[in-house]
Amino acid sequence: MPVFTYEGFEIHYTREGEGAPLLFIHGLGGNSINWLYQRNYFKQNYQVFAIDLPGHGKSAGGDVLTFHDYHVLLHELLVKELQLDEIYLCGISMGGRVALDFAARYPDHVKKLVVADTFVGLDEDEKRRRKAIFDLIYEPNGPERWVNTVIDEMGLDPQGAIAKGFHRGILDNQLDFMYKLFTSLLEYDQRHLLSNVSAPALILHGERDRFIPLACSQDIHRRLMDAELTVIPDCGHLPNVEKPKLFNELVEGFISR
Repeated sequence: MPVFTYEGFEIHYTREGEGAPLLFIHGLGGNSINWLYQRNYFKQNYQVFAIDLPGHGKSAGGDVLTFHDYHVLLHELLVKELQLDEIYLCGISMGGRVALDFAARYPDHVKKLVVADTFVGLDEDEKRRRKAIFDLIYEPNGPERWVNTVIDEMGLDPQGAIAKGFHRGILDNQLDFMYKLFTSLLEYDQRHLLSNVSAPALILHGERDRFIPLACSQDIHRRLMDAELTVIPDCGHLPNVEKPKLFNELVEGFISR
């Protein structure tokens, strides 16, 4: 994997194919491998990038760099280091929040934007409900109870291959880091930034996702000046791996027209 240094920390990313640049941004606890279906598909016609955000995958800096560094890091990598101009961005869950942050702060560098199963701000009751799930981490037998609760909230089949893979992968992360990052995300309200997003946007949402309810995607849809919303049937929080063929078709149809 190529490596980029930001604030002294090595940040890893993938780079495949040729053509217009398309960046995929993973969610909390994920990494660039989560986009394997998309990387293999889109590299046929695009120059495809997938990043390991700080503290995720092979990238360092998770204990020092905060979520508020992520859009700056991407600008340093994409615009200054790689000298890319207009970029297609696609992010899921936390990665969708990163993509929206970037699109709001550097609108001239985003050609089109895709976000899936994400939110930009929550009321106090919703914050408390989600924090209570992550508080399970510190209770007796907490990590196991926490990951099982998250899988249920995400609308995944607990006996399915995707849920089992998520279970293994998420527990490989440093749980203190995950807790700190997630709770900071709960308090970060991006709603005031969305009026700065000028790029056309596609908002995707799995209909079974309860962890990020549909109302969150509907809220983003209302706030963006040029957006369309598609609900993916029989799908939970991870449409890029649950329904990769449909996900790819929706993304390609949107960015190619």
